[in-house]
Amino acid sequence: MKGFRRQLARAVGVWLGFVIGVGVLAIPFAVWAKEIAFVAREAEDQQAVWLPREIVIHRSTDFTEPLVFRFENPTKRTHVFEAPALFESIEEGGVQITRPLRITIPPEGIEQTMIDRDRMASDAIAAEGEMVTYRFYCPLHRADADMGGRIVVGQ
Repeated sequence: MKGFRRQLARAVGVWLGFVIGVGVLAIPFAVWAKEIAFVAREAEDQQAVWLPREIVIHRSTDFTEPLVFRFENPTKRTHVFEAPALFESIEEGGVQITRPLRITIPPEGIEQTMIDRDRMASDAIAAEGEMVTYRFYCPLHRADADMGGRIVVGQ
């Protein structure tokens, strides 16, 4: 009986060691992405803005891993994040496609998308060392005064 308990304890120990070891090894893969968060805020006269108003992305460091944009809308209205010159990479019907970035975020909702880094890198290379700027805004609540922001890609 003692031999059985000893073997059972040993088997449980090996199993726990395996589970913990695999969990520790899986952690880097689960968080292996550069995440940038945007938050919708109400402004005066029924306008809305996305914060932060400016993001700087460095090609040399931020393009080494997937680039994920997360959008939070803590307001009571639906908002849209639109950056026409920036492209997202999504899977549709089992096929990976890229399309201009336009995401609708419901009231008190959170959405995220993977940005097409290859397209951004191509834009940066074409700019020959100059910074590349992408404009973003909420087209639903944008007034005559431009309340949008910008994403700047540098070296």
